[in-house]
Amino acid sequence: MAFIRKIKKKSGTYLVEVEGYRENGKVKQRVIKYLGKEIGGKPVKKVFANKIEVKSVKQSLDVLAIDRIANELKLKSLENPYVLSLIYSQLLEDKSINKLERWMRYTEIPDILGFDNVSVKKLYESLAEINDEDFERINNRLFEVFNKYEDISNTTIIDVTDTYFAGSKINIKKRKGKDGKVRKLIQVGLAVSFKHGFPIFHKKYHGNLSGIDIYKDMSIELKNKGISSMIMDRGMLSKENIEMALELKFKIIAGLKKNSLLISEFIEPIKRDDIYSAKCRVPLKKTTVFIKEFNYMRGKLIVVYNPELEVVKKELNFEKDIESNFDVGYSLIYHNTKYSSEEVVNRYYDKDMVERAFKQIKGVLSLRPIRVWLSNHIEGHIKICYLAYAILSLINYKLKKLNISAVEALESLRYGYKVTLKDSTSNHEWSTYVPLEPQQKKILEKLDVVYKN
Repeated sequence: MAFIRKIKKKSGTYLVEVEGYRENGKVKQRVIKYLGKEIGGKPVKKVFANKIEVKSVKQSLDVLAIDRIANELKLKSLENPYVLSLIYSQLLEDKSINKLERWMRYTEIPDILGFDNVSVKKLYESLAEINDEDFERINNRLFEVFNKYEDISNTTIIDVTDTYFAGSKINIKKRKGKDGKVRKLIQVGLAVSFKHGFPIFHKKYHGNLSGIDIYKDMSIELKNKGISSMIMDRGMLSKENIEMALELKFKIIAGLKKNSLLISEFIEPIKRDDIYSAKCRVPLKKTTVFIKEFNYMRGKLIVVYNPELEVVKKELNFEKDIESNFDVGYSLIYHNTKYSSEEVVNRYYDKDMVERAFKQIKGVLSLRPIRVWLSNHIEGHIKICYLAYAILSLINYKLKKLNISAVEALESLRYGYKVTLKDSTSNHEWSTYVPLEPQQKKILEKLDVVYKN
């Protein structure tokens, strides 16, 4: 009968497999094989270096980080693991769905999400299937989690961006986008929290719908979510929309487009020496502006004069041989809040959180020209990008003290491979991670990622 025996020597305690036998009436032991060494009370298997084979090398630590945050955001309640795989892929690799199949096999995504076979067909089906999910329920869960880190109902920033649509199956009229190109466009309205840029909701709109009309729809959505204060860029506000905001009891800070009536009533009467003075000066992060305040529609209208912007615009007009208007360098901000004009101007120009969110969604998350053809694929792709941004925003928050962005962190963890080794003699397999850099360890610690070497 075979059993394991410990042999203690000066160099340590060794484990061997032995069997008993009788010789000349005495019980003796015969060594069958050496098993390894005991370290810290645990057996460590003895493996010869020349018998070790590399079974697989997989991209791992960045996947573990994303999976940990997805779990906190309750995204893992999604029934279809292939939907989650698309969300993870959006954050890790800029590839089309046709090329994701091969790439995904060399990552830990299938192992972590619990599926064996990945195919282009399944991924496309999942892109459409996300629309069958109760997306409102998913978004409400995100809202609950983000509310633990920031009072989201306090102030929300809303804005609209557009992205090109490359397919031809849907009748969308071409329109000039913000970059001046005329193509088929889809607009995406996004609401994010003021302080940390956590996503609150998003909506897809027809490319030809005006920002003023989009505001009406988004404001009702915000009201339903119990949010009563918002900041928005010019292009979404009109006199009618201000009246609507007042009726819904919203507190708003918004850029207001200049028109001939507003210019003649509020900008033209201002004397340059009166506004361009120390008493009207408001320092901002990147520039200095000068302001004048007027009563307007149960709130305040702030005329903002920016000398630097005036010089830049006039230079551009000189180059194009265009005569500059009187109001060059002036802009308008409306608000009905309790804040002073100085505070309002600072909060308005700090609203770049939503612009950074759009930059990440359109850049890192690949909401660039959409090259899918069917309506449900388009909606699915936008939802995938939105959920991926939710993960990205929480990673950004958790790594703030390290002064590392989520994008930088995922890039650092990208080279954290999980290597599976095999002893060709015993067929014993085990996994290990490539040696971790100090920065990678700090990132994983901040994200509460558990990994075993």
